[in-house]
Amino acid sequence: MSPPQLREERAVDVERDDERDVAPAPAPTARPTTGPLLAVAGLCGGAGASTIAFLTARQAARADDRPVLVCDTGGPTGGLAACARVVAPRSLPRAAAAIAAHQPLGGGLFADAGGGLRVMASAPEAPVAVERPAAARVLADARAAHRLTVVDCGVPSEPIDHQVLDDASHLAWVLPATTGGLRRAQRTLDLFATLPGRREVLVARHDAAGATAPIAALKALAAQRHAPLLLVPHIPDLAEESPDAALDLAGEALQALVAEMWR
Repeated sequence: MSPPQLREERAVDVERDDERDVAPAPAPTARPTTGPLLAVAGLCGGAGASTIAFLTARQAARADDRPVLVCDTGGPTGGLAACARVVAPRSLPRAAAAIAAHQPLGGGLFADAGGGLRVMASAPEAPVAVERPAAARVLADARAAHRLTVVDCGVPSEPIDHQVLDDASHLAWVLPATTGGLRRAQRTLDLFATLPGRREVLVARHDAAGATAPIAALKALAAQRHAPLLLVPHIPDLAEESPDAALDLAGEALQALVAEMWR
């Protein structure tokens, strides 16, 4: 996933009217743009991190003609692949492990989900140890090659999850907007320090299965992280329902989240 080769512009000698030779001005050097890295993390089990990660990436791909990448950090759920309905040859940590071991990356790094969206998500798998420099290289290459890179961290528990959170330019915390979800989210957030320069968003997803948390309490939780609060309506199970139908329901909220990435 190396960034595209940059064409080298060569300065040419110029001659003034008085026919004196002058040194050519150095040509500007093109640099690859680095897209934002959004980490999406659930604050409790069933928060919907995979759903929000996939739909945010899909919304971003709709809004820009440059490719968008959505990844997962592996693990036993395979949630992102289920949402995307495609399976890539390997997850982010498996790709990093292959690079660290100098193994060929046969089959490529991602699956094409159409519409400019690329997916690096695996079927359920056991956690794999990852060397931090190798994971950092995969993330850096992804950011150089994509308008936006979204990583589904699930409920962060493995070292790779924490590395993505540390390296992310943006972080979306996801919780069900229920009283139970609010209580669990508070305890989880206390484990994570805010980092200078990283923008955070609190995404509260409507869940009809529990008592709805007061908006004032959700706003107070967001204020503790100096983060805007984003309310997302109920989203059907993407393994069963069309992602386009889900975007029709949650599109306005997800547009706001994408806009936050590109501010």
